[in-house]
Parts: sequence; C-alpha cells; structure tokens
Amino acid sequence: MTSRRDLFRGLPHRRALSLAWPMIVANVSVPLVGLVDTAMLGHFSDTQNLGAVAAGAIVLSAAYWVLSFLRLGTTSLVGRAVGAGRPLDTISHLQRSLMLAGVIAAAILVLQWVLIPLAMTIVAPAGEVRELATAYGQIRVHSLPAVLGTSVITGYFIGSQDTRRPLAIAVVVNLLNLVLDIAFVGGLSWGAAGAAWATMIAEWVGLAVAAVLLWRFLDPTLRERLRKWRGQGLRRRWRALLTMNADLAVRTALLYVALTFLTAAGGRISEDVLAANAILLQVTLLASYGLDGYAHAAEAMSAKALGTRNLTEFHRVNAAATLPALGIAAAFTALFLVAQDPFISLMTSLPDLAATTAQYFHWAAWLPLISVAAYQLDGVFIGSGQSRIMRNTMLVAVVGVYLPVFFVPAWVTGEASNDGLWLAFTLLNVARGVLLGAAYWRLTRTRGWLRTADAGA
Repeated sequence: MTSRRDLFRGLPHRRALSLAWPMIVANVSVPLVGLVDTAMLGHFSDTQNLGAVAAGAIVLSAAYWVLSFLRLGTTSLVGRAVGAGRPLDTISHLQRSLMLAGVIAAAILVLQWVLIPLAMTIVAPAGEVRELATAYGQIRVHSLPAVLGTSVITGYFIGSQDTRRPLAIAVVVNLLNLVLDIAFVGGLSWGAAGAAWATMIAEWVGLAVAAVLLWRFLDPTLRERLRKWRGQGLRRRWRALLTMNADLAVRTALLYVALTFLTAAGGRISEDVLAANAILLQVTLLASYGLDGYAHAAEAMSAKALGTRNLTEFHRVNAAATLPALGIAAAFTALFLVAQDPFISLMTSLPDLAATTAQYFHWAAWLPLISVAAYQLDGVFIGSGQSRIMRNTMLVAVVGVYLPVFFVPAWVTGEASNDGLWLAFTLLNVARGVLLGAAYWRLTRTRGWLRTADAGA
C-alpha cells in the first residue's frame, strides 16, 4: 500500500508544465486580438462601429463560451480512452463530437435570422449601432461551424496529452485576425463589417489548420479509421457524450449568468461602479490565464490516469497540476496587492474612476488565491467525466450562495452595495471549491472514481 509520503514523492511536475504552458500562452494571445480590434476601430472608424462590435462580440462570445462544453467533453472521453489503451475509441469520440458540433451549428445558422436581431435588441441601443451590430453578428455567426469544429479537435489534442498543437492553432487564428483587421478596418475602412469578416476568415483558416495538424498527428491506422464514418457503430454509445455535454452546458451557462449578473448589478448601483467592476473583472481575467493552463493539465492527466484505473497515479497527477497553480495564484495575489496603483493607472486616468476602482481592488486581488481550488477541481472533474457533480455544485453555489448573499442584505437594508456584490462573487468561488473538494474526498474514500473511469471510453 502506498504511503502518503510516497504518494507525493517525485510528482510529474515536468509533464504538468509541458501541458500547461502552451495553454497559458494561447490564452494570453486572445485578448491581444480584442485590443487590436478596438484600436483599429478607434483610430480608423467611429463610435457607432466601435459600439456595434462591442455589442456583437458580447452576444457571440456568450454563445461560444456556453458551447465550449464540446471541447471539455471531448477531452474527457478521449483522455480516458487513451489511458485505457483504446486508440480506435478516441476516433469514435472525435467523430461523434464533430457530428454533434455540426448539428448544433446547423441549427443556430438556421435560426440566426431570428436569434441575432433579438439578441441585439437587448444589448445594443436602437438606431445605427443596432443595425451595425446585427450585420456584424450575421457575418461572424457563419464561422460557428469552424469554431465548434476547431473546439472539438482541440479537445482531442488535449485529451491525447498534446497542448502544443492547440497553441499553434490559436496563434495562427489570432495573428491572421490581427493582419486582416488592419487590412479591412484600417486599410479598406470597412468598420464593424471588416472586423467581422476578419474574424470569420481567421476562424475558418483555423479549422483548416486544425484538420491538417490532426491528420499529421494520427498514425496510419487511426487515419484509416477516421476516413470511415459508416459501419463503425457511431449510431450507438451517444449517452455518455450527450449526458456529459448537457451537464457541462448547464454548468457553463450558470457561470456565465453569475458573471453577467456581477456586471448588471454593478451598473444598477452607479456608472462609476459599473466601469470599476469592468476593470476589476479584467484583472481577475488576467490571473485566470495562468490558472487555466494548469487546469487544462489537470483535465488531460487525470483523464488518462483514470483510463488506466490507477488511482494512485490519478492523485499524483492532480497534485502535480495543483501545487504549481497554488504558487501562481499566490504570486498573482501578491503582485496585485503590491502593484495596485500601477495597475489602476494603466487601466484608467480618470480620477473618480480610479478612486472607485481602488476602493474595491482588494476583492479582485485576493480572488486568484481564493478561487484556485475551484479552477483546479474543475479540471479534475472534467477529466474524470464527473459532469453531474460539476453541474450540481455550480447550481448550489449560484442559487444557494451567490444570489442570497447579495439579495438578502440588499433587501434588509434597502440598498445594494458593491462590497456586498463582490462578497457574493467571492463566496461563490469559495463554495465551488469547497463543494468540489468535498466531492473529491467522498469519491476517493468510496473509490467512486472508478465507477466512471471506463464510462464512454
């Protein structure tokens, strides 16, 4: 029997790092494109086009974020099949996920003539901005099949313990988007439509790059299996994929609701609070890049370890991914606390807004260290396929902790406060970590991890 001391001796930190750093770099490249979009429109267009892109991007980003369950579910199923030594099953999981992505994309494309104008009436003011935002959305939505296909292929790579190819895909998409932005918006003065065309073209090129990288990644046997879509039993064994994706969709939607509520509730308090919270959310997003990398490593390594039905290795790889994440979270918190004034000065030069941001900055500064457990356990539970637990814990955290902590004091005092809003958001992340940690302990004590180790693999 392995002792606790031996369990944590010689942890595979190098493997965790090799999986984490490409995802960190890929994540960091994403907001740079948004900055270029804003800069191009800010210098070569007008406020109407800038507002239209902001409104359109909010709608599409929300949809793509909720649909990210396709990547998560693929990673889990492929990773467990890899660990179990069933390479042909990894192709079956890939094919089913691609089929599901195609059905979802087709349905949204059919309905987009209703969905996009309806969404823009909510997020964009009436007039030219709404018309431009609608046109932007109706151009960009045609890249949805490419986005979902790339997401599935990325999930296949991560489940196969490869995060460098997803990094290559992200770099190509973001650099091409940047170049086309400069050409279409800066050079041709196409405004919001130019930004939409740039992104759409880049995302379709990204799918082509992903497909080429996938083909080169597969050995001849797996290539031959990928060619065959008929007579491979793809009509069967959908339950694991559909159940997991449904759970992950609900969980992701709840998280998005929590973030949206933070913004909306802040706006109801005051305009300065709304703007300050936007800055504070960008600060927390910055920290999430480092934490997300090791969460992805936890997904990949835990899935593979469970596929081998080796619980000792499962706990070891989780520790190897978690310990560096704790260090990164502590470093971000220390940096934010020490460099609060420079961070605020970088984000705004407006005295009133800077003062409001400083008043609440401590909430964002401590959040990386407070939320790191939730990030890492998310990765473990995604990799292990325990999607129902993720869904249920998120539901309890949002409905049972987040909303009551904000609404009850506001109802008693008759006035909402931003401190109360950030307290609620902080406790949401604490609750997620505590509930998932308790579930981890229970599954470990009962060896319940093994009950889903081969599910769908």
